Amino acid sequence: MVPTYNEKENLDELVRRVQQACSSAGLSAEIVIVDDNSPDGTGARAEEIAKSENLKVVHRSGKMGLSSAVLEGFKTASGSILVVMDADLSHPPEKIPEMVSKIESGDADVVVGSRYVKGGSVENWPITRRIISKGATLLARWLTKVKDPMSGFFALKRSVIDGVLLDPVGYKIGLEILVKGKYAKAVEVPIHFANRKAGKSKLGGGEYLRYIDHVILLYEYRKPWLSKYIKFSAVGLVGAIINSAVLWTAYQIFSVPFVQAAVLAFCVAATSNYYMNRRWTYKSKGSLPMQYSQFFIVSVCGLVLNLIILIGIVEHAMPALDIGMDKASLYLVAANLVAIFVVSIFNFLVNSLWTFRHETRRK
Repeated sequence: MVPTYNEKENLDELVRRVQQACSSAGLSAEIVIVDDNSPDGTGARAEEIAKSENLKVVHRSGKMGLSSAVLEGFKTASGSILVVMDADLSHPPEKIPEMVSKIESGDADVVVGSRYVKGGSVENWPITRRIISKGATLLARWLTKVKDPMSGFFALKRSVIDGVLLDPVGYKIGLEILVKGKYAKAVEVPIHFANRKAGKSKLGGGEYLRYIDHVILLYEYRKPWLSKYIKFSAVGLVGAIINSAVLWTAYQIFSVPFVQAAVLAFCVAATSNYYMNRRWTYKSKGSLPMQYSQFFIVSVCGLVLNLIILIGIVEHAMPALDIGMDKASLYLVAANLVAIFVVSIFNFLVNSLWTFRHETRRK
């Protein structure tokens, strides 16, 4: 399966190298080109090549995305072993026989062409691209044990995806399959990731944002409670910043008495937290007045619990451990962090089970 968009200049060499690699290994390869109506004539060139090669061409009406193109290719392909690769010649077709052999021998159900296992490498990447790639890989660390889940070069048994609902956001269909696919073992083979031979890269800021959205959805699929807690905590962090900003502004600029300024800051932050959690964390469509009242009650209870825990640690636990007041400044920060962590779990659980119990799951 090769999704294409403006890859006419690479197409002939790609087909030649794939066929040569497979025929030398005794493999019969069917190539499926899924073209998104490339204005450079990629689709037309693919049709010409198909007259003399075992090639199928799927024409789509417009630029509809790499992942959906791969899914279209899966439907069109007739083989029991499926291989996905890019058209820009960054993935070495010469590795296809090794990847397929591991599936045929029963050593794996999914094989990933990896840049990050021993023997793998990339060609002259700038430091910014290396950082972005490593950061993206780190985001997916708890979704799969594969070291290069970002790879777009992989092979799999068709049974891995049979009956599986694949709905990727963005371009990392391989990660979607690694998370949702039906397989017992995935292995990686080292590859040298070359720079594209011709044409321009399709990656941009929008694709990176879609990747982050995709990872969030996969965490919701694999670890729904952990995902929600992370998002809930992120909202809480934003709320803490808002609280501090309102408190400082009210007290320093508008000379509002400190207690009233603190109450105002708490109310503004709680309201902000409710709105962000309703729209982002829980995707809820429940009654706004009822939910807001419940969320505010939980927030007040959390504030009281925070004070109880903090006082308990400072006035009882610290003296019992013979921690003198001369050290209290550092230990007070640690005690406050413990209290915040416990209260965040309390708020998350109560809001999940009470305030947003009728949440609407994201489609």
